[in-house]
Amino acid sequence: MPHKLNAPCTPECRERFYFLLVLLAAALIRLWRFDTPSLWFDEALVAMVAKLPVESLIRRALMTDFHPPAYYLLTKAMLAVGDDDAVLRAPSLLFGLAGVWLAWRTGRGLWNARVGLSMAAVVAVLPWHVLLSRQLRPYAIIFFFSLLAFYFACRYAREGRLRDAAWAALALWPPLLLNYASLLCAGGAGLVLLASPLAWGRRLRHVLAYGLLCLVPAAVNLPFLLASLGHERGLEQPADRWGLALACLVKLTELLFRENIPWARLALAASALAGLALLLRRDRPLAQASAIWLAAPLAALVVVGYGSYFNPWHLFFLLPVAAVWLGWTLSMLPGPLPPLALCYAAAWLYLGYGAPAYYQEQSYTGTAKAAARLLAGSHFPGKVYVYPEAGVVSPINWYLDRFSEPNPLRAQRLTPQDATACVNVPGQGTGCAPLARAPVQELGPLPARHWLTARPADLLSKVSALENLACMPVLEDILGATQPGVTGFAEFQYRNADPRSQIVTVHFGFSNRLPGNRFAVRCRFDDEPWAAAFESTGPDPRGFDKLVLERRSPYRMLTVRFELRRTGHDPSHTGEDLEAVRMTDFKVEADQAP
Repeated sequence: MPHKLNAPCTPECRERFYFLLVLLAAALIRLWRFDTPSLWFDEALVAMVAKLPVESLIRRALMTDFHPPAYYLLTKAMLAVGDDDAVLRAPSLLFGLAGVWLAWRTGRGLWNARVGLSMAAVVAVLPWHVLLSRQLRPYAIIFFFSLLAFYFACRYAREGRLRDAAWAALALWPPLLLNYASLLCAGGAGLVLLASPLAWGRRLRHVLAYGLLCLVPAAVNLPFLLASLGHERGLEQPADRWGLALACLVKLTELLFRENIPWARLALAASALAGLALLLRRDRPLAQASAIWLAAPLAALVVVGYGSYFNPWHLFFLLPVAAVWLGWTLSMLPGPLPPLALCYAAAWLYLGYGAPAYYQEQSYTGTAKAAARLLAGSHFPGKVYVYPEAGVVSPINWYLDRFSEPNPLRAQRLTPQDATACVNVPGQGTGCAPLARAPVQELGPLPARHWLTARPADLLSKVSALENLACMPVLEDILGATQPGVTGFAEFQYRNADPRSQIVTVHFGFSNRLPGNRFAVRCRFDDEPWAAAFESTGPDPRGFDKLVLERRSPYRMLTVRFELRRTGHDPSHTGEDLEAVRMTDFKVEADQAP
């Protein structure tokens, strides 16, 4: 029979239409000015580490990182497509929108269409889900697969089928590969299966099969996890477990609402608890399953006394349960209007009131893109940059490598002809401060003593020539290499007027802690060949050394040259490792020869 154009819309057709309206709002909130906000430090860290060769990336995960390498490898694959912010963030965006769809399917599959629409609306507007769907970080992916695992665990709790237990385990593979905290999620899901109302023997066999499947990604990450636990050894532990339990509850309220508005966090927490109470009345087995899913990981944190630093998003695998409970509360309001009103009212708030925190260029506490645009093409002779810290400069360098050739932060240069230096601190808004220079120092009468530190005002005023190095006053004043794979140098000149024979000693402090790096010192008199040389290839445990030169004939000028080269493949904290090889200070002593 031919389809009639004026045939009434079926309930399923209306349901899909309402969901599409929810998905449209979710897409609007996540796609609006998607490429505008800068990558902030955590995002830039991912991008810069992903540029490392695979071997260095793996070594870095074993040596210094607190995360497994899987997400870096995914980002490396995206870098093959392009290095634009939108390209790198695309997986988070896609899984963020897929998470809204999966919330809808989970609600209608486990309960009914109204709960499904309400859950989708909740996920569409939850601030942390919105934000992390727009960032180069793995948490939107973790949410999607954690929710998928929750769905299969609930089906198992209801029907007791082995295949649902297996699918729950397989759904947890991506979270287990992406984040160590997902081990807590896997444990919680295992307890959900164990608490199901099946015969004990059958239940035990199913849980064992589930555990064996979860062991596959856990085994892949085991070397990285053990290394990470070694990194955390000695971190401060909580004073008491009650304090830790309270801290976990606070993190849960922060997970529900990103902005620091206490009444909003408490209102959402109360709404979630109300949803749990409703679910207990309507579907006690699945209410118990959701409570176990949330409570078991938190209890594990308290029992082991985990007191290391963690943020709300580290518990992102718990957000699916919050979405279920909030969705149940919202579903108690009749009709499709409340979920739709929530979505579009939230969209209006995000794009208006929330624009500075989500859509403007300096959102997410990141100003790297804006700073890079200001710096691109602004370099001129005699202008040098002081690196305030790696966490500020590395993201700026990420953008400048794309915006400017050469990158002015990397192509540092001072010459003996520069009587003044214009010193700029990128990312700090300090402007350009002039600094008077004396590129040639007078050695003075014997015995002569000259001590020079890597403090910017000291070093930049007295260095004769400098290329591809930068001062970085962080915990200590250091001189570091700005370009991976390129040797930078700093030369210091001392004019001598004493014709007597001399013993010249150059003491220097340095650090060279990673393989592939090079620290070298050269000395020469006048324009003669270099008279002495020192070279250190990392790793080098020494923190200082010296060169001793004996000069019998008169000379006019002593030149001391420091050379620093850091490999481009360091398994480092930032993907650049600005501090891996450094010069801290040096001293020139000239005494009359016996």
